[in-house]
Amino acid sequence: MTGKKRTNEQNLNLNKVVVGWREWAKLPELCIPAIKVKIDTGAKTSALHAFDVKVFRKLGKRYARFNIHPLQNNNSISRRCIAEVADERVIKSSNGQKESRYVIRSAIQIGSLRQNIYITLTNRDFMSYRMLLGRGAMRFLIVDPAMSFCQGKLTKKDSFAIYHAVMKSKQNEVNKLLNPEK
Repeated sequence: MTGKKRTNEQNLNLNKVVVGWREWAKLPELCIPAIKVKIDTGAKTSALHAFDVKVFRKLGKRYARFNIHPLQNNNSISRRCIAEVADERVIKSSNGQKESRYVIRSAIQIGSLRQNIYITLTNRDFMSYRMLLGRGAMRFLIVDPAMSFCQGKLTKKDSFAIYHAVMKSKQNEVNKLLNPEK
């Protein structure tokens, strides 16, 4: 390898974010302030836990309305999301089964990195992680498989607090609309 090529590769790596095999992320466009993500270089496509997926048309575009329990082992916190359907694909899972899934495009934030990615919607109730980040979304990442939470770790208590703060803020907005004098 030439010195110039090595320098260019090193410069490219300076702009990348180092992640471990699992990280906390945000999906701001879906109003998900914290979700634990498994980084999976073996998977081509990213996948998000979704249930009660309903597709509808509005102004000639297809949208998916779905629910998500963003925190592992917790069904008390739920989010209802809506996103434009970008595609529908047949995905072959790690166990070899094929499933037709809707694909959405959304921003993801891991540490200081924010980028738009394609995400398939599937029920991940029986999986350890609510989201899987596939290699198609990793062009700005360097994965260190020996590490976890390189971009910051949340405790269970912290993750609950984030969702309760968001819910309280939304309730305050609704109260202001209903009672503008206060």
